[in-house]
Amino acid sequence: MLSSWRTLFDVSSVEEVEALACKEGLRLAVEWVRNQVILKTDYATVILAIRQTETRSLLCFILEDIRDYISNLPDMVIHTVKREHNCAAHELAQLAKRTTHMAVWRAQVLRCIERVIAQECKECNSLSE
Repeated sequence: MLSSWRTLFDVSSVEEVEALACKEGLRLAVEWVRNQVILKTDYATVILAIRQTETRSLLCFILEDIRDYISNLPDMVIHTVKREHNCAAHELAQLAKRTTHMAVWRAQVLRCIERVIAQECKECNSLSE
């Protein structure tokens, strides 16, 4: 389990924020995870852009980095989920809005979102069965 947050400055859209969050999560996964990686997002547009090999999107460089990270992960699954099933990401985003630093946790999560993570992990396990 990896979790992190970071305050972002000078972003132009919600799509860019979501793409940057996916990129950061995958960067950490390449570095630390040797098992299956599940990328969940409630922003289907970003998933579609990741899956397209050629794009003229303003996010093309971010998307290229994401694809590179994915190519280095042996077992990668991408799920588009409803916003109400992506509460952990929402809680971390709210935390980032209130702070000006970055944090990463390996093999643990913030106490304030433990219950949310446990519930979402149960939901992920039911998706993969």
